[in-house]
Amino acid sequence: MRTLAILLVLFTYTFSSAQTQIENQKNDKQILKQLAIEKTLELQKELNLTIQTSKILEKNIFKYSLKANKILQSNLSTTEKSKSISNLIYFQNEELKEIFNVTQFYKYLSLQNTYVAGF
Repeated sequence: MRTLAILLVLFTYTFSSAQTQIENQKNDKQILKQLAIEKTLELQKELNLTIQTSKILEKNIFKYSLKANKILQSNLSTTEKSKSISNLIYFQNEELKEIFNVTQFYKYLSLQNTYVAGF
């Protein structure tokens, strides 16, 4: 009987812990989705994007935000995280070259450098 009670407590704890983790992941996704929308709207104005291009961009930003969040939440060392994030940025930029025209892409890169510098 005592073993059953202990197992029941452990099961309940494990279930609630898993439930909390799932809720946190859903919440993270919702936050990242909202940030992707906001960033897309900002870039739509700055780069004079069409609605179609904006929708593609939003999906791209969201996809790479999820990947970046996964890296940042991982147990990798700081150096490994930095390398992984740099790789993500490289591959995202490669995809963006296909989405933007040349002028938009270089303006995008310029804006990204401005954001990083904090101006």
